[in-house]
Amino acid sequence: RSSDPEDNRRGGELLRQLVRSDHTDIRVLSLYAFSAFEQQRFGEAVAAWEMMLKLLPAGDARRAVIERSIRLAQEK
Repeated sequence: RSSDPEDNRRGGELLRQLVRSDHTDIRVLSLYAFSAFEQQRFGEAVAAWEMMLKLLPAGDARRAVIERSIRLAQEK
């Protein structure tokens, strides 16, 4: 995150465009989710994490972190 609000706005918009163009890219979804969470847009963060869960295989170690992140966001 930048100390410049305009940088943050532009970065967020770029991430949204990337998600719209390819909503199956785990890296983009992860960046988007954590950015949304940091900006207290918890619903958007949860939606991105839920998309990630649909894309990841059942045994993927990242699933536990994502599930914890979803629970934390839902508590906010």
